[in-house]
Amino acid sequence: MRFFGYVGGLWPMLLVAGCVAPAGPAPEGVASVRAEPRPGVVAPVARGEATLVVRAVPAGAGGQELLGAACRAESAYFTADFRSPAQLLMPDFGEAAPVITVTCRDGAASGTAAATPERAWSGGLGGWPAVGVSVGTGDVQGVGVGFGWYGGSAGGTAGAPVARYRELRVPLAAGQSPEQE
Repeated sequence: MRFFGYVGGLWPMLLVAGCVAPAGPAPEGVASVRAEPRPGVVAPVARGEATLVVRAVPAGAGGQELLGAACRAESAYFTADFRSPAQLLMPDFGEAAPVITVTCRDGAASGTAAATPERAWSGGLGGWPAVGVSVGTGDVQGVGVGFGWYGGSAGGTAGAPVARYRELRVPLAAGQSPEQE
């Protein structure tokens, strides 16, 4: 019976470990902006939608945020103009996801930063952890319980490669033009 007490305490951790939340709505106070394709550019096939949250901050000041800075996001495949903070909605090109360069201006202050995609695997058990528990009648001494863990992999036929972007903070410094950085 003691074993079931240990396993019962593990269930919440196992359930959380097996879940990865998809990109959801923008954080509170952050507008969503859709990227526009570059004219005449042939982009790879999209596999859904990726998001990038952009915030403009004063260079060297921790924790502050500049609201309303004019920003432009550019990649090989799309562009977007917006005011910070914003959540950029763009096609997810999976393994072909581009680096996104964001330039922001607020009065005399400006700055540029780049968001690099992180490769991930979505869908199917190929990229997701799986947990298995089995209970059998055992032998004459009692019930047997087995426990297994599969950590997932980048293989499988049901999933697809996707790109994820971490939140981007663009530091703005007074008197600099984005070309100087």
